[in-house]
Amino acid sequence: MKRGILFDFDGVTVKSMEQHFAAWKKALADKNKDLKEDQFFVLEGQGIKQIAETIGKQFNLNKNDISEIQELKVKYYHETVKIEIYDYFFDLIQSLRKHQLQIGVVTGGGKKRVEQVLKQYFNGTFDCLVTIDDVEHGKPAPDPFLKGATLLGLKPEECIAVENAPLGVQSAKNAGIEVIAVTTTLPSDYLKHADHVVINFREVEKIILAKL
Repeated sequence: MKRGILFDFDGVTVKSMEQHFAAWKKALADKNKDLKEDQFFVLEGQGIKQIAETIGKQFNLNKNDISEIQELKVKYYHETVKIEIYDYFFDLIQSLRKHQLQIGVVTGGGKKRVEQVLKQYFNGTFDCLVTIDDVEHGKPAPDPFLKGATLLGLKPEECIAVENAPLGVQSAKNAGIEVIAVTTTLPSDYLKHADHVVINFREVEKIILAKL
């Protein structure tokens, strides 16, 4: 029986991956590099430093350039950020609360940014938050989801993770947690290792309620 749901943040709790991509793309363009969507979306789940290093290696950038694109990305993102919520997500949260499920957020995002958004749009909704700043090893290591389950007072097998990226799926599976992947940013082929792959949050709800 499932008692807790652990949501990824960017691309699940909020519709923000497109804005993150635009900021990274603009930062790379300053170095005359052209970042493609599929190059970036598969990196989701890592912290910004790890993403910058991975992208830097892909484009053969030196350490100074990598540090600079990371700073530029943050600058460009904050210049254009506009928080959006996916259709039916608030309804899903209300449904889970009605069924007395505990809910948390497990993300590769930074604590300050994520806390600000959760406070503004979901104040008091989530029972726990795990960010890249709270663990030694981020996704795809199991640490983030294991910490999330612990903070909810649950065993991993009592939880379901809702993810949208391969590294997040792998992290949850490594933690022994059942995973629902939603195709908000990547097609289903990238998410095939999840236990379930769906196209929207109504389908997420159906799967979760069937587990109760």
